[in-house]
Amino acid sequence: MNRSSFQTQLRRSFIGYVVVIISVTLVLYLGGYALNFYTGVIVGNQENNRAMADTLADQYRNYEEGSDALARCPETRAVLTQNSVGATADLNRILYQFVNEQDFRAYFVLMTPERQVVCSNFCKENQHFFADSPFVGSVISRLQRAPDKTLTFVCTAPLTSAQECALTFCRAVTDEEGEAIGYLFFNLRKEFFRAFEHQAGRAILLTDPYDNIIYTSLDAQMDPMDKQPSGKYAVDIRQSGFRILNGAHYYIFLQQVTKDGWNLYTLTPLEVQFRTFFSDLTMFAILLVLLAGIVAMLTRTFARRNAQEIDELTRAVEVMEPDDMAPALSLQASEEAQQLYLRFRELIRHNNELQNRRRRMEIRHLEEQFNPHFVFNVMETVRYQIGEDPETASEMLLSFANLMRYSIEHADAKVPLETDVEYVNDYLLLQKIRYNNCLHYEFQIPDELLDCQIPKLLLQPIIENSIRHGSRPGKVLELSVEARQEGEDLVFVIRDNGAGIAPDRLAALNESFSLELDSGIVRHIGLYNIHKMLSLLYGASYGLKIESELGVGTRVELRMPYEMEESSC
Repeated sequence: MNRSSFQTQLRRSFIGYVVVIISVTLVLYLGGYALNFYTGVIVGNQENNRAMADTLADQYRNYEEGSDALARCPETRAVLTQNSVGATADLNRILYQFVNEQDFRAYFVLMTPERQVVCSNFCKENQHFFADSPFVGSVISRLQRAPDKTLTFVCTAPLTSAQECALTFCRAVTDEEGEAIGYLFFNLRKEFFRAFEHQAGRAILLTDPYDNIIYTSLDAQMDPMDKQPSGKYAVDIRQSGFRILNGAHYYIFLQQVTKDGWNLYTLTPLEVQFRTFFSDLTMFAILLVLLAGIVAMLTRTFARRNAQEIDELTRAVEVMEPDDMAPALSLQASEEAQQLYLRFRELIRHNNELQNRRRRMEIRHLEEQFNPHFVFNVMETVRYQIGEDPETASEMLLSFANLMRYSIEHADAKVPLETDVEYVNDYLLLQKIRYNNCLHYEFQIPDELLDCQIPKLLLQPIIENSIRHGSRPGKVLELSVEARQEGEDLVFVIRDNGAGIAPDRLAALNESFSLELDSGIVRHIGLYNIHKMLSLLYGASYGLKIESELGVGTRVELRMPYEMEESSC
């Protein structure tokens, strides 16, 4: 398979990164625009529509209930039957108070069956226009057929522009026999609908169940069938969504306001959003073309310059000697390249030492743990226990078999902590029987750490050293093995109450960890190998730390990286 050059790969990578950055920027822009469009146009429109619909529903309910209550109140009947100045003043006060409590104020009219105005807050001119209008005549004829109901109509009475009305609530006032003695009208003022529209910041359309326009802020030119003067809205809008009206794009949200079928439409024009989007997109495309030209020029220069340094580093590695400490790169090479070269040389030397060390350590482990003297002691103890306690002898043989099996399995590998603990437990069982139960031990290892990966035969040399050098005649040796996690490290602490180590010997033991195995000073091979192995595998900050007091006991702390599977830290 043909492989491309490093320079080509570097150029492709550089271009790829730039393309990714541009793509992410474009996606973020489009995502931000879509989110802003959704929240500002769709959600904003819907929230405003719901708020307005709630207010309109409240007003509808208030005027419907208020008309019914005021038509039945004694003051209203008294004005129509007695025509008293005092009764008229009282009723005017009640009607004024009622309309002033509403969000949408109204002009009220109370008239006799002969259409004579008794109470009203219309001006005199509009009182006559309203009473004499065909609209009122039509409404009265409807009220005569339903005297016990409050009716609503789109107000078409010819009123002056200062007192235009949009909607009329009307109710017949009846006597005790149910005969109509007058009519009460509440005409909602258009100026409050305009204020409502201004507060929403959107065009609105309010219709009754028959598509009669109660109020709209749409232009007359948006009625293509020229039916708007007749009070009908010609454009068929039956559901919310995006629509084109008179060549302009809108988002329209529709909601029913009352159970009688009032519908509220809120319309958000989209032309500004579209112009902004396409303007920004055009600017982005221009910048993209300019950036592509700049990247094409810079990529070639960047790739050629970095490839020269890689070529020099490759040639230096090919002729590298692990023990040669002289810098092999030219002075023009970067500090990073020089450090990479030195680090690679150090890793080769480190790897060679690690392989030799682990090989010697594995052999030494086998020699120390299962030397003929240890096997002889176990066999002698088993022979003695067969006559005295066959069950104990059987347990010893099983434990010894487990030790032998573990020593030849998992060769040169890491194992779960639980596996190594089982091995140490078998080893301690044999030692406890051998020392005639003068050995007590315990493990303090949380269950969540049992799956951690550790080097094979990690704990046994330390425990063996504690038993061999800590046991005292006539004394019970107490031994504990504790494990815990500290950040990203796994820490083992092995304590005993044995003979302890003299200060000069303890200092020499800790000093030996920094020496070579062949120096002639190293005595505790097992501890030395454990410390060296951890240092070489994971770094100088890992290994053993020994504390001891003569006649009190010894504490050995082992620190290594915490890992849950076999992988290099």
